[in-house]
Amino acid sequence: MAKRSIFLTGFPGFIARRLVREFLVRAPGSDLTFLVVDSFAGQARREAEALRTLPEAKGSRMDVVVGDITRARLGLDEAAWRDVLARTTDVIHLAAIYDLHVHEDVAVRVNIEGTRNVLELCRNAQALRSFVHFSTCYVAGKRTGTILEDELIPGAGFKNHYESTKFESERLVREAMGSVPTIIIRPGITVGDSRTGETQKFDGPYFAMGLIDKLKLLQVPLPYLGDLAAEVNLVPVDYVASGTAAIWAKGGTTGKCYAMADPHPVTARTVYAEFVRLLGARGPWGQIPPELLDVPLRLLAVRKLLGVPREVFDYFSHDAHFDTRNAVAALEGTGVSCPRFLDYLPNLVSFFQANKHRPEYLWKPF
Repeated sequence: MAKRSIFLTGFPGFIARRLVREFLVRAPGSDLTFLVVDSFAGQARREAEALRTLPEAKGSRMDVVVGDITRARLGLDEAAWRDVLARTTDVIHLAAIYDLHVHEDVAVRVNIEGTRNVLELCRNAQALRSFVHFSTCYVAGKRTGTILEDELIPGAGFKNHYESTKFESERLVREAMGSVPTIIIRPGITVGDSRTGETQKFDGPYFAMGLIDKLKLLQVPLPYLGDLAAEVNLVPVDYVASGTAAIWAKGGTTGKCYAMADPHPVTARTVYAEFVRLLGARGPWGQIPPELLDVPLRLLAVRKLLGVPREVFDYFSHDAHFDTRNAVAALEGTGVSCPRFLDYLPNLVSFFQANKHRPEYLWKPF
């Protein structure tokens, strides 16, 4: 593979750090430019220094550029903008607001306008070979049934502003596909590393772990919380990173969308029961109906006490199946496949138990 010059947003986030290492494995010696906001510049420089020690980074140029995706020309001055346009062969867009509670105006500014500004870079980069845009499986919103990778269908509504703005940002990216060589990546609910359990924060399914961990102190069999009959698509961060890099490096993969989701998801009921077992709680036995669960969680005091946001249960009852045929076909022959959730779940739980009291992992309700 000819030398690549990769421009990446979202560094030094958890997925971005993993992704950069995988890209270097697939394309050793690639140059890297990290666009970061000023508050993350110090951390980004330290992470870049660590990357320079990797054997596959030999010969790599690594630049940390302070900017902002919400501003025109990404907040870069004229000289920096022209330099980026001249050198960049690949753009990787990870920066976004992932908070399910995000206010609409913030989500619009970052997720939609930010993507619009990154697309301006892609359209003007003189040697662009690929644009990798990170979307989400949950652009499906409230749609049910099978969700195909090649479709983006409006009209069913959304559970929150995160979903609606990621839908709109993917729509912008798809509109530009005729002139921009694009790979759209749609991860499922991303959890920790399948081998070590390591993650950056305890959200999503980790809220359920925390809730069970508290309720087990009651020494009574815990009931199932809500319906839990739907699939829940959990995917480890190492698969998202290695799979994305493999698809990018394979060639002939632009112009499509790839769901980096579990091809064999388990039901939320199974996930919950395994959490109960692995965390040493009793049960599960019986069931609390969804409507009885929702009412108390509307109260901030209850959410603080239990350490769980109300919105998380929407993702354990969303009756949708995310088709992964594009991703599975593209990964054939690359050595990358999605591990089975129940095989690596003990590693996730072990990491949670070892780190559940660390303040940086704790959810801060509002």
